[in-house]
Amino acid sequence: MNFCVVQGLVVGEPRIAELPSGETALSFDVQTHGENRASVPVEWTGSASSMPTVQTDYAVAVVGTVARRFYRAGGSIQTRVYISPETIVVRQPKRQERIIRSKLEQVLAERPE
Repeated sequence: MNFCVVQGLVVGEPRIAELPSGETALSFDVQTHGENRASVPVEWTGSASSMPTVQTDYAVAVVGTVARRFYRAGGSIQTRVYISPETIVVRQPKRQERIIRSKLEQVLAERPE
């Protein structure tokens, strides 16, 4: 099962790029809450009209999967692990909670016994 939920604040400046396919790529980092804070990269791809609006210090919840991309850099193969989001909820704490609970219930219901 590949399922990931991250909730926290957007840190650093979100980056936007136009892809050769015509889609838009949005990447940003989320710093989690609590004493074991971690910064987690998120990479969203889709049409510019459906791109979520994220800015530095916005509270977000991201539900998706963990993905890994391989690429060449400096003559060697590099790898990057990130969250590929299914849902991004920005600055709406009650909706964030609803989305997370709903997805957790769905994942638990689909889990093999």
